[in-house]
Amino acid sequence: MAKSYTAKFQQNYIELPDSFYAKINPEAMQNASLIHYNKTLCDELGIELSEQVLFDMTTGQSFPEGLEPLAQKYTGHQFGYYNPDLGDGRGVLLGQITDNQKQNWDIHLKGSGRTPFSRRGDGRAVLRSAVREYLIGEALHALGVPTTRCLSICNSPEPVQREQIETRATYIRIAKTHIRFGHFEWLAQKGNIEEQQQLADHVIESVYPELKSITDSKERYGKLLKSITRNTASMIAGWQSVGFCHGVMNTDNMSVAGETFDFGPYAFLDDCQIHYICNHSDTEGRYAYSQQPNIGLWNCQVLGQAFSHLVDSDAIEAAIDTYIETFNQQYLQKMSAKFGLIQPEPEDKHFIADTLILMDQSKLDFHYFFTLLTHFDTEQHALFESYILDSKDWQVWQERYRKRISEQSEVERQACLKQNVPLVTLRNYIAQEIIEASLAGNVKPLENWMDWLTTPTKPNETLLSSTHKHYLKPPTACQKGLALSCSS
Repeated sequence: MAKSYTAKFQQNYIELPDSFYAKINPEAMQNASLIHYNKTLCDELGIELSEQVLFDMTTGQSFPEGLEPLAQKYTGHQFGYYNPDLGDGRGVLLGQITDNQKQNWDIHLKGSGRTPFSRRGDGRAVLRSAVREYLIGEALHALGVPTTRCLSICNSPEPVQREQIETRATYIRIAKTHIRFGHFEWLAQKGNIEEQQQLADHVIESVYPELKSITDSKERYGKLLKSITRNTASMIAGWQSVGFCHGVMNTDNMSVAGETFDFGPYAFLDDCQIHYICNHSDTEGRYAYSQQPNIGLWNCQVLGQAFSHLVDSDAIEAAIDTYIETFNQQYLQKMSAKFGLIQPEPEDKHFIADTLILMDQSKLDFHYFFTLLTHFDTEQHALFESYILDSKDWQVWQERYRKRISEQSEVERQACLKQNVPLVTLRNYIAQEIIEASLAGNVKPLENWMDWLTTPTKPNETLLSSTHKHYLKPPTACQKGLALSCSS
């Protein structure tokens, strides 16, 4: 394979003070193989990398000119408690690339070995967690939820100790930035206002360039804070509308770009359990599905406190108000679309909440319910009615929904549903099937799902075949409730 690439790489983060990072030589993987290359993402970025160059980058063997591996220092709140001893413990920021739209993207290598911030960890990743992150980035992106994505994944037979011995993996993650809420918390704790300003200006330059023209620093940083809270709220509204549970919403896992970041024990809902906890390490339910909007607000309040030396209290309050307003507006719009409602009305928020409560009580599948709404009051209405419980509550609900959709045309409702209701969901049992196949050396399921996840509202013919069609139905009882922890 020829070593070739057309991309121009740079390492902008190194322009910040030395205390912000540590230069690292990654632990190159031994006897490795490239198991998947996200050509779709590469094409979207407008770059050309030969498989050999990508393999060398992903395994930590060598890097194109302009890339310089470094581990970032930050802190953050973990399960509500401040931890000063955080940083990139199993990954390194290689540098940046600019796409055809002049958008900058970070290139980050995960699983590359120990760093000064690894604490007692080995700095490595295992194939299980690598495959999970590789898949979910494509799943959320196709659903319209801002997220980091992965460019490539490699594995080797090198043993890694977790709860049991597993095989090592490395992968390259692409994001608008790897700066977290915790970066600003760290600098606020240090009390170095100049460094806070430097980091804020770096974020503006790389993520929010439209703010560069604002000459007044307090106004510029106030607009930055508001942009971060707005994007965070929009992202979490997206999570809620697609039934996604992050699982570990620590502030060091929150990106200032408002992208879903640092995947661990994530899950999409199966049964519509409003208080579902996907992380069995979360014994108090802090990061339950129902709590994600509030935790997002809490995290933004922590970020606001970290900005208190850069902006005044009115700017912080305005940013928090922006989070609340954006989440409420975006959630209502996104959830109304799942019901086929073209023009959301204020009262629809009560209808949506009542429906989710009824679905929870009836133990209905979150995704399949909305799929069946296409049959409501059509010739196949019986398919919908046979799925919901034959109860007075659901009879009342049907009349309520029927009255609401009578205000618009059926053609509009069907078009809205087909555009906004995904038929394909990356359920945890499916991810586990892909992981087990990959561990056995069979990457075909991974390749299939990387393709299938790109068109969630319109599955391709292969997925609709009799061999795979069961993936479009709710999981069986034994396929639900896969226990996951922070090590996932």
